[in-house]
Amino acid sequence: MKKENIMFEGQIGKDMMIKQGYVPSTCTLNPEIAGPLIYSEISKGNSPCAGCNMVREICKGQLKTE
Repeated sequence: MKKENIMFEGQIGKDMMIKQGYVPSTCTLNPEIAGPLIYSEISKGNSPCAGCNMVREICKGQLKTE
């Protein structure tokens, strides 16, 4: 994990990403990986939901793209 992603770790990091609107509040990613993973994707210009394998009926995220 890159150093700049460390500040997004844990539930606080996931909550930050939700508050910024990058993922819905119903996101089911584990808080230990969610913040850095979401940040990594948005910093590349990608939708964080595009490659996620979580169940959309539960998480309410954008559709996965192949």
